[in-house]
Amino acid sequence: MEAFPIPSDTYKLGFIGAGKMAESIARGVVGSGLLPPSRICTSHSNPIRVGAFESFGETVLPRNDDVVEDSDVVIFSVKPQVVKKVVSQLKPLLSKKKLLVSVAAGTKLKDLEVDRPFEF
Repeated sequence: MEAFPIPSDTYKLGFIGAGKMAESIARGVVGSGLLPPSRICTSHSNPIRVGAFESFGETVLPRNDDVVEDSDVVIFSVKPQVVKKVVSQLKPLLSKKKLLVSVAAGTKLKDLEVDRPFEF
């Protein structure tokens, strides 16, 4: 598989899932100075979760599709029972140019493949 470099000085980080784990990672990234909050985004419909991310300057977008389109690195941080559904919805937007990371608890690689392996 061909690897595409992600420019470290401009890449954007997106979270699919805006729970406590995603918040902790995002806060750590911002707090350590690795990325400014303006280069991190997520989406969520719960005003409490939106407020948690907005409290440290992160962009909250209206849809998961928007997060994938706006990000170079996409972190899947959703509940295990919705992984397949979310991956199915977002799979058409994923490409070789996106680095995918999963921190979804108990999720296996086959759960991220949904019906067939990723083919880029």
